[in-house]
Amino acid sequence: MRYIIPIFAILVITIVSILGFRGDYSKNTPIEVFPDMDRQAKFKAQTANSRFADGSADRLPVTGTVLRGTAIDSENVFSSQPKFHSDAYTTGKFPDGEWVKNVPVSAGLNMSTMRLGREKYGIHCSVCHGDYGNGLGVTAKFGLNPRNLADSSNAGSYLESAAAWTDGQFYNAISNGSASGIMLGLKDRLSPDERWAIVLYLRALQDYVGQATTASKGQGS
Repeated sequence: MRYIIPIFAILVITIVSILGFRGDYSKNTPIEVFPDMDRQAKFKAQTANSRFADGSADRLPVTGTVLRGTAIDSENVFSSQPKFHSDAYTTGKFPDGEWVKNVPVSAGLNMSTMRLGREKYGIHCSVCHGDYGNGLGVTAKFGLNPRNLADSSNAGSYLESAAAWTDGQFYNAISNGSASGIMLGLKDRLSPDERWAIVLYLRALQDYVGQATTASKGQGS
């Protein structure tokens, strides 16, 4: 019996040492048996750094260098003749804030671009928006309501058709996701050329679904 209290005290101290005071905020550096590189010798963004004359850790790009792209556009980045697209091409907007109305010619308005758009749409978009862009993808079976991109018969509802959107608005949605946050942006997975290719393919889907809808209504009447 005389060992119960010491054993209990040791047990409590051990548990508190391992778990800590859960929820309490502390500025003290925790004891780390295996730090796993959590603590590194580095300067965080927007902090001071006496190494440089201006005392700032943030550095401007080296004089004379030009941003050439990201890993998803590696062929263009390392090309001997890289393409430097305009802001309208990379954002879907003109400098004055107006949306780009049509897919830029430089994106390639041909069957090769259409096939690329179909491929990327099938990989990244059809699971939600459906094979025909009508919002009836796999996720629709689980209570989600993806936006209808092609069938104008749903105008006025939550699934309102995006047929009135400009191509720049489509491109922006693909790049940055929806305003509601339900759809995430794909600019980290798709190059600008691939995003414009999807827009071109969506326009083809709208024409196809629109003609099919008109034909079915004609038969019904």
